[in-house]
Amino acid sequence: ILEHTIDQLRGIVDEVILVVGYRGRLIQKSFRDNYRGIKITYVWQKEQLGTAHAALQALPYLKGPFLLLYGDDLYYRNDIIEVIKHCPSLLLGRAQDPSQFGVVQTKGKWVKDIVEKPKNPRGSFVNAGVYYLDPSIFRIKLKKSKRGEYEFTDYIKSLLKKGQRIAFHIAKHWQPISTPENLREARLALV
Repeated sequence: ILEHTIDQLRGIVDEVILVVGYRGRLIQKSFRDNYRGIKITYVWQKEQLGTAHAALQALPYLKGPFLLLYGDDLYYRNDIIEVIKHCPSLLLGRAQDPSQFGVVQTKGKWVKDIVEKPKNPRGSFVNAGVYYLDPSIFRIKLKKSKRGEYEFTDYIKSLLKKGQRIAFHIAKHWQPISTPENLREARLALV
């Protein structure tokens, strides 16, 4: 999955910062410090305290607007290119069961709201886990969620509350990998 993702980033980014923890040494051994011409930097997340906490570990290495991609989904180059046309922006997908994701409400070409794993989703657009943002987002102080984690989507919610316009692109190709069935589908997609 990581090979596929990094391959999609070739020609878009010069460096990939991998936030690692569990099996991090194996990942480091696989990619080393350069993967097919892209510099790889490793940042260790010693405690798994959520997606926002993981992203925050990379802050010292960010020099300007950055792409953030979750490490457990399949993304495709053309969708990533569309996301980086506007900062801030994020990638949306469509899901058969949106209640398993952050459900995103839109208005026109802007994100209106994001609700994490709602019981009764209003809409089928979901957060696909690709963001293009400015590092200043990390100035926002977050509180732990009910799950006891710092959620990256809380940064997005904070920006929206402050009146920030956030663009979006609807993925033409996106494969979430959150169930064994998704993993089987992803294996077929990568063949």
